[in-house]
Amino acid sequence: MTETPRLLLIDDDPVVRRTLAEILEAAGHAVTPSACMAEGFDLVVAPPETETGPVPLVPVAKPVRASALLAAVAAALARHDPPCARFGIWRLDCGGRQLEDGQGRRLRLTDKETAILSLLARSGGVVPRQTLLSDVWGYGAAVTTHTLETHIYRLRRKIEPDPDHPALLLTETGGYRLALTEKC
Repeated sequence: MTETPRLLLIDDDPVVRRTLAEILEAAGHAVTPSACMAEGFDLVVAPPETETGPVPLVPVAKPVRASALLAAVAAALARHDPPCARFGIWRLDCGGRQLEDGQGRRLRLTDKETAILSLLARSGGVVPRQTLLSDVWGYGAAVTTHTLETHIYRLRRKIEPDPDHPALLLTETGGYRLALTEKC
């Protein structure tokens, strides 16, 4: 797995900082809670009026819903820290929310499709189903849903030469894997 993105969490209230940090850390993020802006981070989670310079901001307004926060962080990481990955004929362009083939054809992706492929590309291996549900949708372990399987089905219809016999977006024991041909 590649290096974990570093998140700076800013809030004036130490209790809110600690609670949000625990939520983000439980989802696998490297979090530094702070009362003010600092440098050296990949993403800032803070009130909307926070000045972050070139670092992407995930604005947080209270009251905070954990699922919405986790989904916003996953989407921001997919947009602003796009992995360079190739699988099959496709090159993943997270910033543009699209796939490109070698012939110049572009295939538009939804935010959720981009977040799924980005997470799978960054991992380079099997990503557990629950990790995808948590990082892409912000769902907890107790949530029962088929939304991930529906998105995987639709992605396969878009990217696979033969969607009924997937060769790129693979189902593995407990999760999913992208058959990467190149990771840069």
